[in-house]
Amino acid sequence: MKEETKEEGEIKENDYQDLEEQAAETEEGKKEEAQGKRVEALEKELAEKEETIRDLKDRLRHLKADFENYKKRQGNKTEEKVDKEKGNLIMDLVPIYDNLDRAFKSFEKNDDKESFIEGVERIYAQFDEFLDKKDVELIGAEGKQFDPNKHEALMRIESKEYKNNEIVEEFERGYRYKEQVLKPSKVKVNIRPSPEEGEDDNESSKAN
Repeated sequence: MKEETKEEGEIKENDYQDLEEQAAETEEGKKEEAQGKRVEALEKELAEKEETIRDLKDRLRHLKADFENYKKRQGNKTEEKVDKEKGNLIMDLVPIYDNLDRAFKSFEKNDDKESFIEGVERIYAQFDEFLDKKDVELIGAEGKQFDPNKHEALMRIESKEYKNNEIVEEFERGYRYKEQVLKPSKVKVNIRPSPEEGEDDNESSKAN
């Protein structure tokens, strides 16, 4: 077997070093390439997310604009509905007003008190019918128990002739619409005197 010369050994050693350097450079290149691809992928992902965010912001702006328009439309519809209901209410009241106007004009011309009173009574019945159609009811008062939710006490008396908290007189009628109190009844309420007060009164009368 032929022995290897010193120069040949050095050549081989240099070759090994070159191969190792090449391998290291290749490995480094692969790492850089992989890192570059990773950065490229991240940049692409970031760009996609930014595009998604822009799209969501744009959709949000449109939704906000649509909602504002919806509120305006609903507000307009509500106002139109209220105006229509007011108009219908006025139209229901106009015939009553016209009848009252005719009654006064007729009284001025003929000076017929009986006819005028009859006309006013008919108008009163007409107005009563109007309230009934609108579900407006009178609040019961005289003889009823006082209820602060429906009645307003303008005066109080102390008497044994009536029950405690009994309404003995109505000054102004009250009205309610379904379950809503439109105007409370203004009333006079009885407060029964306590037994002690009653006994004191009896003793005073005996003494006299």
